[in-house]
This record gives sequence, C-alpha cells and structure tokens, in this order.
Amino acid sequence: MTFASKRPALTAGLLSLLLCSTTQEGCRCHRGRPAAADGGAAAAPAAWLGGSVADRRDHPVPEARVLAFPVGGDGGTPFETTTDLSGHFRLAHLPPGPYRLLIEAAGFPTTEKTPVTAPSDDAAIRVEGEGRSIVGRVTRGGAPSPGTRVLLAPDAGGPMRETLARAGGGFAFGGLGAGRYAVRAVAADAASVTARAIEASDTPAAREIQLEIGAVRSVAGRVVDDAGKALSAVPVRIETDKGAPGDDPLPTLVDSDGAGRFAAPVSPGTYRLSASRPGHVLKKAPTIDTVDRNPPGEVVLELVRGARVFGKVVDSRGGAASGARVRCVASSIEDLTVQTGPLPLAAEAAALPSGAGRALGSTRVAVADRDGRFAVDDLIPGRYRIEVAHGGAEPLRSDEFVLAPGERHDAGRLELRAGFPVTGRVVDESGGGIDGARVVVASGGSGASAGLFALSDAGGQFSLALPAGAYRLSASATGRATVQVVVDVTAGSSPPALQIKLMRAEARLEGMVRDDGGRPLARARLSVWPAGAFEAGATPSGTPVGGGVADVGGHFNIASLPAGEVRLEVNHPDYPISFQGVTTGTFANLTVPFPGGIAGEVKAKTTGAAIARGRLEATGPGGAKASADVRRDGTFRLLRLVPGHWRVNVVAAGFHNAERELDVPASSNLGEASIRDLRLELDGS
Repeated sequence: MTFASKRPALTAGLLSLLLCSTTQEGCRCHRGRPAAADGGAAAAPAAWLGGSVADRRDHPVPEARVLAFPVGGDGGTPFETTTDLSGHFRLAHLPPGPYRLLIEAAGFPTTEKTPVTAPSDDAAIRVEGEGRSIVGRVTRGGAPSPGTRVLLAPDAGGPMRETLARAGGGFAFGGLGAGRYAVRAVAADAASVTARAIEASDTPAAREIQLEIGAVRSVAGRVVDDAGKALSAVPVRIETDKGAPGDDPLPTLVDSDGAGRFAAPVSPGTYRLSASRPGHVLKKAPTIDTVDRNPPGEVVLELVRGARVFGKVVDSRGGAASGARVRCVASSIEDLTVQTGPLPLAAEAAALPSGAGRALGSTRVAVADRDGRFAVDDLIPGRYRIEVAHGGAEPLRSDEFVLAPGERHDAGRLELRAGFPVTGRVVDESGGGIDGARVVVASGGSGASAGLFALSDAGGQFSLALPAGAYRLSASATGRATVQVVVDVTAGSSPPALQIKLMRAEARLEGMVRDDGGRPLARARLSVWPAGAFEAGATPSGTPVGGGVADVGGHFNIASLPAGEVRLEVNHPDYPISFQGVTTGTFANLTVPFPGGIAGEVKAKTTGAAIARGRLEATGPGGAKASADVRRDGTFRLLRLVPGHWRVNVVAAGFHNAERELDVPASSNLGEASIRDLRLELDGS
C-alpha cells in the first residue's frame, strides 16, 4: 500500500555510490570501517562534521540530504544525514580528514562543497534559489508521535512527497515553491485528517501546523473484470468524496493482490473508490461511509473491457478531414466511469487524443489525423452514437450502435457535407479587430455543433459552418469580458455578418460567502457568468467570464471581470449550488442556505420487497434539481437540497413511476438528511 511517491531518485553517478546501511545517530548511511592490518579491531572514528544549509537569502533549508565523501577515498558508501528544522546538520563518528560534501534538497540544484576537514562545526553551505518550507508537529493523544509518516502535495493536485516525524514529533518539508499545500500524517494504525490550504512560508519563523492522528477504519474490497474474474496488481485509489473525482491531493493508493483483494486504513469519513487498468474502464466508482465504527461491507470494483471505435472522416470532396473532432456519445448507459486522476483544464481536455486520459462520464473525444483516421478507446459497453464536428462542414451524427465488452467497432467512412457559413468580426471598444478571439458554439441546433469553435484573424474576422438552426455563440479573448450572441441559420443562405464587441475586463469582485448560520464556505468554487447568460433555474452553458476559490475564511477576490452586473455561481461540495446577482467593483456578502436532505427506501407496494435499481429525480425551489440512484438494498439519499418545497419522482424498471411532494427543512449537520426513513412505494407495471 502506498500513500505518496518517494523522494526523487539521485543521479546515476550517486546511485552507484549509495547503498543501504545501518543507521547511526546523526548518520543514516555510513562506510564500512576497514579492518586493521593485523586482523584486530579498527581504530574508532573520533571526528565529526557539523554545519548548516541555507538558501541564497540565508533562510535555512530543512530536510536537505547531506552526503560526505572522503577526499581520495575508495568511492564506497558515503556518510549521510539530513538537516533539521533549522537547517543544521551533524555527521558523527567520522574518521578525521578532508571530505567532499554534496547537498540535495527538493526544488534546489545539487550543491557541492569541498574540501571540508573533519572535525569541524562550521561547515556552511549555500544552495541556489529561494526555498519555501512547511513545518509542523505530529501528536497522538496530545503526545508527540515520532516516526509517523507525513505526506504533502500541492493543494490543487500534483506530485506527493513524504517525510518522517522526528523525535518530538516535528517534521519539515523544504524546497517548496510558492503556493498552497495539503498535508496529512499516517501511521500503521492511525491517521490524521488532511490539512488543506497550507501556505509554504518564505520566512525563517514559519508557523507550525499541528497534525493529530487518531483511530482509522479499514476499507476492503475486490477488483474483478466484467466476467467476475479477479484482477491482480490493479491500482486502487481511495479519495474523499468532497469535490470532483481527482480533487483529493492526498488519496490512499493500494494495489489488489493475487486474489483481486485490497485493504487500506483510512480516517473516518466518506470516500470514493476507483481503479484503473490498461484496456479496461471502471464501470462505477462506489462511495462508502466509514464514520460508523462498524466496517463497511466488501466493495467490488468492476473493470469492464473497454471497447474501441475507429474509422475515417472525409470532407464533401472526399478528401481527408484532418483535425475533425470525433465524439462517441453514450445514449443509454446508467453506470458511468470516473476519471481516476486530477481533471485537466477544459481546453486541455478538448485537445486530448483518445486514450490520453480517462474521460469523465461516458463521452470520449478523438481528433482525426492527417489522413482523416481516428480511434476512440476505452469505451464502456453500451449504446453509442458518433458525432463529428469540423470547420466548414455540417456536424455529423451517426445512427446508434451497441458496443460489447472488448469489441472493436469499425465505423467505416464518415462523409461530411459543407455547412452554411456564419461569419463575423470580433472588435474592441473602438471598433478595432481583436486577433485570436475564440468564438464557440455554446448551444443550439441539434446539439452536435456544441463545442465547435473558430479563432479570429488579425482583423478580428471569423467563420463557422453550421447546419440550419438557432444557435448561441460565445466569444472571448484574454483580458476581455465574454459575450454571447444568438444567430439563426437558414437552409440555403448565410445569416448577416455578426459584429461582437468585447469590452475590457478590468473590474474586480471581492466578497465573503457564508451559510445562513454565519459559517464561512471555505474552498467554495466561484464562477462568474454574464448577467443574461441563462434563465433562472437553468443550467449555465458556454464559458464563465471569471472564477476563483474562497479561502478558509470564505473570502474571495476575482480579477479581470467586466464592469457591471454579473451572476455568481457558488459551488461547495456540502451545500446546494447557488446563483446570485452581484455587481463588480462592490463588496459582495453572499449567503448560501444550509442544506437539507432526504433519506429513505423504495419498496414494491404489493410485496414490500426492496427495489434494487431505480432513480430519483427531484425539483425544488427556484427550479433547483437533484438526483440519486436507488441502492441495491432499496435505500437512497438525496442531499445538498435547498430547504423548501420539493417534488420527488421515482423511476424503476418494471414499476409505475411514483411522485411525492414534501417540504424539506434544513439539516442539523452537514452531510445528514433532515427527512429520514421516507418510504416510497411503487406499483408493478
């Protein structure tokens, strides 16, 4: 089982010199003492080397590796230690003489100092760069917990680092770049919660963070394929279910054994499990609750053999449609896969070729090569259609087809028809053309054109080819507000040329976001939309004009926004999504309602038996939407609901739909239902 990647490997030259050895006080690696010529005991070393490591601003560099090579020696294993929290080190039990010191610290170039003669207490080494650090202490029951593993990763996701708490429970991570980090402590039978949004300090007197480790719960399960066969050596990722898949910067990682089984300790909480294997796709990422002292039942992660769709796209003249964007869209898949790593930016995800990363959900994208050929891999078995978008051509949508596990489906030759050109110009306040503006089809038409875009030239001109229909286009450029326009395309003709004016986005929006009990919504995600971008209760489409994340106190500050009224979307994993009208340039005090929730069960009306598969769709105040699946035992949980009147509709195969209206109050605690033991009964069809 692993929690983090190890310290980066040494250079090849050093690897040939460094070997494992017995730990000594102040020296974790040492050279074997040479035997005396007469076969007696070797003379005991009587020297030492002490000193400090600092960056170019004279700030100490903690957790730096210090290696001492005897000058003129035989090239054996060096003496080794690490600097303490104040950047000091001491190598004891050395033979007297000159040494070459090599310093390695994450984020700094390797530094050498030679010769340094032992004994000495004043070896001062300066490394290039300006390092930042995070220091803290691990306790258990209030007492120091030395030897505990401490894990660190960038708060927004990235490579993980690991160290051990020293005597007194202290630990340090040095050589960090500027930014926020996540930290947690892990022992064999205990763990801490993850501390988030920890700022790396560039001052010598960094504030200590405190990590208290406590009892853990065990998460166990099996990994199988679509035939029920156990899969071994499959990486399993256990991450908190707060936020989107891949948002947890410090997940627990474990591999399945020869029987496909896995087990890992976690802190009490709610977790999402996922697994990945080349050529396979996770059917569903289950969520488990370990807050209860009773261990959760065995979790089964099913990896189905991924299907492949391939073919060729040609234009209206029969030539290769190089760069055509091909999407395989699922039309009837209930269980959707999730991405097992951090999500890419939207622009990056759109440009990724098939197979470059796990797709979120059941839609995969590929780009046709210079010969017009494409391949879309790792598709969940089910019913699909192909959608193709390409500049100058009408979007294409194929008939539906069914993919079996592991199937290789040849879509053949996909011929595009020339579309009706939509032209226009993107300009600034003075009417001058804006070079490189992005004009995207946000919505409209058959839906197959969504995401198709064009970039304006040096004069601001752009052109898109679309089939007949009504569309909403979204235009954006760096440093300018996003603008949406509506255009009607009629068969046989082109609409009048558009002129889209993008104003400078120099305004700022600062404020606080709290719930109606005054509690700050730490790490709430904020998206700023144009004031008229969508109707009340509708899901926003297109691109927000800005965004940010609230800090631990609920404070936010978003720059580069258009002046005037905008709509602010507040999204927090524990609260319902909220949309509020605000004005840039003012301080916005936002209040989000404390959520309610519904928990209950779905039963067959005639027999009282639990209905194992079904889905609930709910509509609440202001058009708010919520949904949940019925679990195998017939239970369900609808959380993050806006308090107020809700209409709940239940759908299950083999039964008539049922509907219930009820008033949902706010819950007493986050993550809990305010209405419990609701029983919904369905009549057989």
